[in-house]
Amino acid sequence: MTLRGRTAPSRVLFGPHVTNLGSRRSVSPRHVAYYARRAVGGAGVIVTETASVHESDWPYERAPLAADCADGWASVVRACRPALVLAGLGHAGAQGSSAYGQQALWAPSRVADVASREVPTEMEQPEIVALVAGFAAAAAWAVDAGCDGVEVDAGQHSLLRQFLSGLTNHRTDAYSDRDRLLREVLAAVRTAIGDAHVLGLRLCCDELAPWAGITPDSAAATLAGCGEAD
Repeated sequence: MTLRGRTAPSRVLFGPHVTNLGSRRSVSPRHVAYYARRAVGGAGVIVTETASVHESDWPYERAPLAADCADGWASVVRACRPALVLAGLGHAGAQGSSAYGQQALWAPSRVADVASREVPTEMEQPEIVALVAGFAAAAAWAVDAGCDGVEVDAGQHSLLRQFLSGLTNHRTDAYSDRDRLLREVLAAVRTAIGDAHVLGLRLCCDELAPWAGITPDSAAATLAGCGEAD
């Protein structure tokens, strides 16, 4: 399979997940060994554990922070060749935890998380600007470390999903256009990594709450609208 001129040895994609293998907030030698085994086992594309793109996000104790991951990403790339390696990038937003960073959680609106019941703070424009810049900077660090590209997390456990969903985005400003932030992030990331690297997107396509949440039809419309960002 060829992606942006880069050939993966198989079509098997190993996706990102929490490993609890980190050394503080960096990618550790245990991570490297873990991903290397996936490559030996036949994975053609490996997406590393999602790294927080901004220090406001510390969702669990050993959650990777992109600013601390460059050396670890480089080691994963060397260990996994010929598999392609994408750096997972994201921000948990209201689905995170304030226990580790001792900071208010970021979210599109002040809607308590359904699991933790923690009430986040509504992001203002400076925080949105910082988030977009964080994605771009993290993506640049990843490709500079040798990664074949990045995967932007707008999946089920992400701040970008929270902006996409009417369940959690009650804004009345420009971001009442729920796709707007995702488009801005994808455009910034593509600019940061250039045309020669892979830009992947992990997207939540059904929240099983059709009265307000993301549905398969709305997800398809989101993808169509984001096409120009890549």
